[in-house]
Amino acid sequence: MRIELKSDPQVLCGVRGAISPIAGAIGFKEEDCRAITLALDEAITNVIRHAYGGKPGRRIEIELSKLNGAKQEQAGLEILLFDRGVKPKPDSFKGLPPGELRSGGLGLHFMRQSMDKVVHTRVGSTNRLRMVKFIR
Repeated sequence: MRIELKSDPQVLCGVRGAISPIAGAIGFKEEDCRAITLALDEAITNVIRHAYGGKPGRRIEIELSKLNGAKQEQAGLEILLFDRGVKPKPDSFKGLPPGELRSGGLGLHFMRQSMDKVVHTRVGSTNRLRMVKFIR
């Protein structure tokens, strides 16, 4: 499934309302549906805030794919998020040092806690965030 959004915080409500039923239909438990929803919400918020500097109307693409692995731990959901915003600083995806608490900057931490894989790459002028959650 492919979804195209504009960089506007108002789209987050619609995304939150759509992703949980999709994850549930794939076979995730309610707790995991909430975790996936939180991770995608944080990822889109980061694109709007950091990649696009809060500018509205910029394109964000989301691809959702059901993973049908031969083994149970390979079955799940892959989320790809694409934007054409600014290139993140190299240390942007390191996260906080263990035990450090601060206001803000916890989105990546929440994404990593919620998902099994979180990987950012940049190809040309496109940022790509890949998040994977396996069914347990």
